[in-house]
Amino acid sequence: MNAPSNLIRQVLHLEPGKLNLIALIGLCIVAGVGVGLASAFVNPLILLAVVLVLAIGAWALLDDERGIWITIAIIALLPRFAAPVKLVLTPTFLDLALILLIVSWFVRASNHPLRLRDMPIAIPLLGLIVVAVATFIFGLPNGALTPLVLRRFTEMVVSLSLVYVLVAIMQSRQAVERAMQVLILTGGLAAMLGVALYVMPRDLAIRLLSALRPFGYPTGPTVLHFVNDDPTLMQRATGLWIDPNAFGGFLLVCGALTLPQLFTRKPVLPRWVTIVSAGLISLALVFTLSRGAMLGLLCVAVLLGILRYRRILLLAVIVVALILLLPQTRDLVTRFAQGFAGADLATQMRFGEYKDAFRLISRYPLLGVGFASTPDVDLYIGVSNMYLLVTQQMGLLGLGAFIITLAALYGSAIRASARIWADERMSAIWLGALGAVSGALISGMFDHYFFNIDFQNSVMLLWLVIALTVSCQLVA
Repeated sequence: MNAPSNLIRQVLHLEPGKLNLIALIGLCIVAGVGVGLASAFVNPLILLAVVLVLAIGAWALLDDERGIWITIAIIALLPRFAAPVKLVLTPTFLDLALILLIVSWFVRASNHPLRLRDMPIAIPLLGLIVVAVATFIFGLPNGALTPLVLRRFTEMVVSLSLVYVLVAIMQSRQAVERAMQVLILTGGLAAMLGVALYVMPRDLAIRLLSALRPFGYPTGPTVLHFVNDDPTLMQRATGLWIDPNAFGGFLLVCGALTLPQLFTRKPVLPRWVTIVSAGLISLALVFTLSRGAMLGLLCVAVLLGILRYRRILLLAVIVVALILLLPQTRDLVTRFAQGFAGADLATQMRFGEYKDAFRLISRYPLLGVGFASTPDVDLYIGVSNMYLLVTQQMGLLGLGAFIITLAALYGSAIRASARIWADERMSAIWLGALGAVSGALISGMFDHYFFNIDFQNSVMLLWLVIALTVSCQLVA
């Protein structure tokens, strides 16, 4: 024991063990007084949140894989949550998770170096990022650069860039499997929450969702969504995603990831867990009434059935038959029929958006108009089609870079298929991830959220699954 401790012990006539106990009690008193004083000036809920964030951050820094798990969990369960305090700009929970992911990887970068030479999409993805930044800069004269636009564009670029980090971290079979497990589990939990909010009395759901106002959520009756925004028509499930179509896209991705796990002989989770998650995801997806997402998942099921799991085809036939025959789904069938016939308001509005998008693209075909605004008052940015939106903002050059990146992904998948096919466990993960990407691309014909700077969670989800696909090919 050092000299000051000896002096204190001699003055107080205490044994070393008693001195340690008093020191511990003193530390607790100081901490308690500090927390008490802080509580007097700061909202205790904010203090609790800060303590929780610090604890989670410290836990994540011990292993960079945990940064991926936290990112997935926030995308699924806290998708639009913003910090209750403003730091110049109000960061979202996902912003904080991505910063944590980057820091935790950087601390161990020597253990998990970037695998640029091994990544089949490394160069095309870099080209896509460069084109995005260039078109953003060239589009600045078209409208005022607000802090919100700058922040959201930065979030999109970070989401694209993190593919390199994600692949670097997921360098082992175990890391890939654990990421898949977290995706399926959090997907099932998010679906369960969405179903619960959908079936509970509307007044209760409004009160619960409105209570999230400190985290940047809307309040009042508008937190619930209905077909054509008409409360007399069918309600649409949103979970905590605010937007029913974005929630549907998330469920599409999780459903595609889960499908092969239902039929493989070597699932990553116990079979009953996968079945429950798949059931909840399917039910929540139906409740969203997102036709693009449902059609995308059906296409994925057919694709997976043709490629490997024949029983998925039988499952798809049974599900479609039930939807067509059950009286409870009659309104859903009518909504689909109206959509295919172009008879409902939403589809007619889409046709109008497509027409306006082609007008914009015809005037600014090569580089688009950027991400801020349009130079012409008779034009606007926004269309329910991911590919047209990319072309509006980044022109044909940006669309070409996006397509080349995807072509590199699918080309590498074809080359790796023979090697992965014999690995039952890894091939199920790989097919699920590739199916999720394919489903997102199919739904992109009808929606925009997977490449829209206003939907950070959906953008990050798509590129996270792309990274998962690449990692499967590298570790198999």
